[in-house]
Amino acid sequence: MASIAPTNAPAVAGVRPASPVRAKPKGQRFHEVLSQQTIGKPPPPQPSLAEGAIARVEKGRRRLDEIIAQAKSGKTFKPHELLALQAEVYRISEELSLVNKVVEEGVAGVKRLWNMQI
Repeated sequence: MASIAPTNAPAVAGVRPASPVRAKPKGQRFHEVLSQQTIGKPPPPQPSLAEGAIARVEKGRRRLDEIIAQAKSGKTFKPHELLALQAEVYRISEELSLVNKVVEEGVAGVKRLWNMQI
């Protein structure tokens, strides 16, 4: 059975010393430090998959607008930049296609519900 060496003992090969206890920052009272802890607090809300996909499509649209503005201003692109641009446009178009397909399926599902006879 391996024992853990105290922090003031010399290091032993293969045994990590115990982690030191974190002291509260100077100048803060104990209850202030405790109030900053996230234990017991609900995590911040995460965006849904649809919101995340729409946000990524919007980010891609803004990026393409930036690139088009650069091209209009006379910037010349090197071959590796053009290849990266092509890959980025392909990724954005595939993501937009996926979002489009999901929306179409959702609309079709709602239509089926509306047409369902009860």
